[in-house]
Amino acid sequence: MRRDLSTVGLTVALLLVWAALSPSLLPRTWWLTALNVGLSASFGYAIGLFLAWLWRGVTRVLGLQVSMRPGAPDWLRWIWFTLLLIGTAWAWRESLRLQEEIAQLVNAQAQDQLSQALGILGGIALFLVILVAARALLLLWRMLNRLFRPIIPRFALSGVLATIVLLGLLMWSNHALYRQVMEEALSWSTARNATPALDRAMPTEPERSGSPTSYESWESLGAEGQVVVADGPRADQIEAVTGAAALEPIRVYAGKQDDRDLTETAEAIVAELERTGAFDRSVLHLATPTGSGWVQEWSLQSVEYLTGGDVASAAMQYSYFPSALAYISDRTTPAAGGRALFEAVSERLEQLPEDARPRLVVSGESLGSYGGQSAFSSPEDMLASVDGAVWTGTPRFTPMWQQLTANRRQGSPEIAPVIDNGRHIRFVTRPEELAHDFYGGPYDEWQQPRVVYAQHASDPVVWWSPRLLVREPDWLGENVGRDVTPAMGWFTWVTFWQVASDMPRSTDVHGGHGHSYEEELVPIWAAVLDVPEQDWTAIQAAIRDGILPK
Repeated sequence: MRRDLSTVGLTVALLLVWAALSPSLLPRTWWLTALNVGLSASFGYAIGLFLAWLWRGVTRVLGLQVSMRPGAPDWLRWIWFTLLLIGTAWAWRESLRLQEEIAQLVNAQAQDQLSQALGILGGIALFLVILVAARALLLLWRMLNRLFRPIIPRFALSGVLATIVLLGLLMWSNHALYRQVMEEALSWSTARNATPALDRAMPTEPERSGSPTSYESWESLGAEGQVVVADGPRADQIEAVTGAAALEPIRVYAGKQDDRDLTETAEAIVAELERTGAFDRSVLHLATPTGSGWVQEWSLQSVEYLTGGDVASAAMQYSYFPSALAYISDRTTPAAGGRALFEAVSERLEQLPEDARPRLVVSGESLGSYGGQSAFSSPEDMLASVDGAVWTGTPRFTPMWQQLTANRRQGSPEIAPVIDNGRHIRFVTRPEELAHDFYGGPYDEWQQPRVVYAQHASDPVVWWSPRLLVREPDWLGENVGRDVTPAMGWFTWVTFWQVASDMPRSTDVHGGHGHSYEEELVPIWAAVLDVPEQDWTAIQAAIRDGILPK
């Protein structure tokens, strides 16, 4: 098979392997290295084949001929690939060094040399599998072409027909495979949702959904909903930390049920809020979950401690899928869920006298941030509709995020845009930036309502986009992220897969990096709620100790 491989194809494949071994946002495991190497080598080989074909066409048209002594091409090939392999060894050693650097920047553990070597071998194996599959498709195309040629004598037309048939077969098989995978994923997700949450017990407090007095049964909440209503501080725990009298926090949740739609689920939330007396609290917090119904516990508890329990938190499940599957299969439902909840609660609030309404704050993380922001038509609509918001790890495809980022103040970086000099909306990569912009410059006075977008420079969920395939984004060109190595660069195709492969591990790093938003949410929520600045260590420790492993 070696002689059958294209020298130009292998050359470009190895060059893209060097690029694949370059650093990205987070440290890689061996299988992520294998994925990057295999996909990059395959793309590079395809480019090399195209370049070789183009060169043959040019030389044929121009009548160019290159002659060598017998055996010279083989010697040149061996020398050339020896040099390329030496370069690959250097790229691998440099990759190990930079993986250590990335691990230190995000406070994570880097993989050892053996693991990364296994990743390269796995990448070579993946490349060979893709190559064999591509050749099998080419062989099938040639068979179809020979089959159609007696029917359509002209070679070009028979080739076009063979291509159409082959593409049709691929689309049909991919559709069938996709449908089968999604059906299995839905079955798994539904079963997971129906499995009782580990180490959680049904609450007894009437202020919580799933309790004996609740309209929503414990079983109907689903696994993630059970976590929400079972976890969190009670009044005595808040008092022990703050040293002041506290109310029992209200937590309302409605699970996804096949016999009711999103509007009916939102109405169930309003009924639960009525039952628990939530509209008499000083703060009403609407949290849009991720695809599976998960709600950021750090966000819920931050508001509960900061308000002395004088808050009602509400969330409703709109899907069974984890965020990754929901992102692939359906972006409509998260947006519809966010709108349904906000509209139902807003309609009820409008029935109350203005001076008797609780402060309405909203939040969401990841797909929940996308869904929550979908309740508003524009930033101006959001500011006119809520008394505060905290959005963490917002996916780049979120329309409002895109609008704000595109209209940022000239000179402010994409990872921390400055909007209207910080009068209402502030983007932060760490809590210190609540008081000033990314470079330390002053903001205007922060007015109510206050909105915070928290996004780490090392969070691939925020920065991944299909556009990475064809162009370098501003955030990468600006190269200012404090927890991103300056050695990270952009390569067509390669960077797309590097950042995509960073996502599975994005929550495995410590808070303050990647897609982990934890202790920073206490000062962020304090700023949004305008709680006087103080040492938040005790609250952060209490929340950290109260969150069970997920």
